[in-house]
Amino acid sequence: MYYQEDKEGEGVFLLSLKSGLILLLIIFFVGLASAQWTEEPMADLVGEGTDESLMMAGYRGGEGGPASELMGMVGGSDPFGATGPSGVGEAYYSMDAPPGSGPEVQQYSISGHEPSTIYFGGEATSYGAYSTTYSGTNSLWILGSWSWSQYAYAPLGAYLQLLAYSSSGGSADFYEIYPSGNVVYKRYSFWPGYSRINFHADAAGRHILLFIANNQPSNAIIIDVGSGGWPPTPGPGPGPVPSFARVTVRSSWLTGYTVTVDDIQTYSDASDGRRDGIISFTVPGNQYHSVKITSPGYLRSYYRFFRSGYAYTLTV
Repeated sequence: MYYQEDKEGEGVFLLSLKSGLILLLIIFFVGLASAQWTEEPMADLVGEGTDESLMMAGYRGGEGGPASELMGMVGGSDPFGATGPSGVGEAYYSMDAPPGSGPEVQQYSISGHEPSTIYFGGEATSYGAYSTTYSGTNSLWILGSWSWSQYAYAPLGAYLQLLAYSSSGGSADFYEIYPSGNVVYKRYSFWPGYSRINFHADAAGRHILLFIANNQPSNAIIIDVGSGGWPPTPGPGPGPVPSFARVTVRSSWLTGYTVTVDDIQTYSDASDGRRDGIISFTVPGNQYHSVKITSPGYLRSYYRFFRSGYAYTLTV
């Protein structure tokens, strides 16, 4: 581990490769593993000749639910598709920088600010249900206006707020694993209870964060940072950006599996007449969706934000 100053002149520690590998083991110990997702502009479907109504039918076709379910997923006028607790998810970021003055870690009062929804382990639950089983151990969350999550998407340059819980507070070792594999370490002084921390999405790719306080690790959270700004610009060509995203699940060894989206729509590897390990479908864009992969002896569940006009590939 060695010391350097960042661009703001603040001291940080960069961990060695060995220390980084040890930290990754901690993350797997607390139950989070990285998904092999890729994201790219859906250039081949943007522009002239795009039949958006046909593409959106892919979300509910086959074995799907009624149209009313789909419209409920699309949401209202909010550009992120979620105007409140009834939405699928919310955007956890802002493109506006927080005020420059004040401490980096601030005390946060939960009283009167309880979230209506917690996205925990890829599933949505109420704060009341979560708090009744919460054991008071160290925890780390991404703070939204009405929900907390352990995963979020943000464009490059965005700002997010993290919420750390430590029952007794005190000194905490905070780790961030960058997409490059570098591990940045900072030491914070937490308040007893909840502390709020600012996060800047300063590098494209996957960021994994956790802390250790009183010799106990927190859960890890994941923030995927896109390479472009907001709103997205999928590529050249006439025509508007479609309001959906295309998703492909691909495996070279798993065949005959099924994919369930938001516990509403189910797709089968064999539905196109070929058991080739490839399933493609579309989902309403600018929203969070759960993607569950099931096969005998195999189960994986992911929860992430899908931008309109983008194609996503999950390699299993």
